Amino acid sequence: MPANTTNQHYVPRMLLRGFTTPGSSKQVHAFDKRTGNSFTCAIESIAAEPGYYDLGAMSLDNAMTRADGEASKIIRRLRERSSVAGMNQYDRGMLAMFVVLQILRTRGFQEGYRHIGHSALDEIKRRGLTPPEGWAAQLTPENERREYLRVIPGFVKGFMPHILNKDMLLLKTDRTVPFCISDNPVALNNTVNPSDGFLGTIGLAVRGIEIFLPISTTLTLAYYCPSIGQMYEAERWRLQRMGGFINESAFTYLQSRDTGKALVLNTDNVRFQNSLQIHNAERFVIACRDDFADAADMVRRIPEARFGPRVTTSQIGES
Repeated sequence: MPANTTNQHYVPRMLLRGFTTPGSSKQVHAFDKRTGNSFTCAIESIAAEPGYYDLGAMSLDNAMTRADGEASKIIRRLRERSSVAGMNQYDRGMLAMFVVLQILRTRGFQEGYRHIGHSALDEIKRRGLTPPEGWAAQLTPENERREYLRVIPGFVKGFMPHILNKDMLLLKTDRTVPFCISDNPVALNNTVNPSDGFLGTIGLAVRGIEIFLPISTTLTLAYYCPSIGQMYEAERWRLQRMGGFINESAFTYLQSRDTGKALVLNTDNVRFQNSLQIHNAERFVIACRDDFADAADMVRRIPEARFGPRVTTSQIGES
């Protein structure tokens, strides 16, 4: 079968169009974390690879295109209204599936999936054990790519409930400090439940998790663990009992959650959101402006930030 030379996007064009340069609907600015250089390119040529979804005689490309088409209608309405109010269950389900696919389909997830196999093999050898026969021989780039593509449908089914059980909010800025996006754009954070250094707290089912997907230069779709809203509700109730005081963070969060109205972020919070995109990017950070000072600074300070996040092998069980 001849190689497919058609670019297949792992960040869809309809999403990238929300980050095009002023006056253009086809170009974006990008920063390469590996080289430290920025450049301007067409959305056709970024976050895409020839034959990316091809699996022998089959391809996941058509399925991805159909999912993108359904999600694009919903995302277009969110961009127009700056609100998630009135969204029906079907649209919420389609949007959740799109977010899950956007977690799974990227080069960053593929590289992270590949890294797990190699790390496990290295750990077995480090402990002086013998890996299963043929395991090392199977860890070739093409075998790993095929296995990665095969697991996507099962992962979608497993991940979906963890998106749907979250509180969905819309975060907003203005063009004075725009949101950026990356080639691995679903970023996870956990503010209220930080890691203790042994057990990680970045996972879809972890208490306190926050999940972010920028959908334009002014809007980011956010899914929050319900425990965060419950924490703010308890704080609101405590302050009311003390005489009607208001915690602004609790008030604005709960208002956005309960009304669907976008939660407006200050400059520092927008820069924090952008820092999540920079850190999460496998290689490219994408924006409407050629201003990547924060990205360049992160890569300079943290050499491992030149690549996307990687799961490390657990040391639990060692004496």
